[in-house]
Amino acid sequence: MSGRFEIPHYKVTAINLGNITLDKSAMTYMSGAGTKVTVPVWAAAVEGNGLKILVDTGIAEPQKYVPYHPVWQENDETLPAALAELGWSPNDIDVVINSHLHYDHSENNPLLPNARFYVSLREWEYAKHPIATQTWLYGHNWDREPLSFMNYVLIDQDLYEVAPGIKTIETPGHSAGHQSILLQTDEGVLCVAGDAACFMENFTAPTPPGGLTSVEQGLASIEKIRAYADRILMNHDPEITKYQEGGFPEVPRKTTR
Repeated sequence: MSGRFEIPHYKVTAINLGNITLDKSAMTYMSGAGTKVTVPVWAAAVEGNGLKILVDTGIAEPQKYVPYHPVWQENDETLPAALAELGWSPNDIDVVINSHLHYDHSENNPLLPNARFYVSLREWEYAKHPIATQTWLYGHNWDREPLSFMNYVLIDQDLYEVAPGIKTIETPGHSAGHQSILLQTDEGVLCVAGDAACFMENFTAPTPPGGLTSVEQGLASIEKIRAYADRILMNHDPEITKYQEGGFPEVPRKTTR
């Protein structure tokens, strides 16, 4: 045997698929109550190894969620418009990895008929019967036509390899079956965190995001990301800019107190 196996490196671009105004404590548990913040809804457009991949698919119908909190999209923040900025179309997407199935992370799944979808088995099952405080977050059909159950790969293990250089990592706490995604890039291992972390304060305090199923699991997931990743793309990070292609924040190392 000769030669060395080269792990592909992926280009990751942040695309904005909506905006939400909510209480800061929804992003930083037990901190910032009464302070309103506006956060973007990021998805990661990933290209490499002959694949076009989306991590999460964003909001499709923002008006449905206005009774809960202000939700809106600019003209270039629908999924087709955001992909067009990259020269992509919905039909080009080969793979979708959903961190979880809340509306702001999966509502556009049915617009991507040619993709294979990856979601955790635990999340798929939890989404059918979520806790009462999260029921409204699952008020959409991520497997409606042209999709069905058969379009989904349901992951039942940690560190599942979707493709060389791309692994899922179990990060429950925000939802029972939440997963984050690790990608090899030119800047090291990037974690697309979903809602396992939303603000840098989640790492520095540390504190999990609000809207939890488990505080204990949420804190453990933050430390797990810290152990595996060099950089992080948090799906509601207000410091990221539209179509940012690199220079994502470094994961803070844990300090002793």
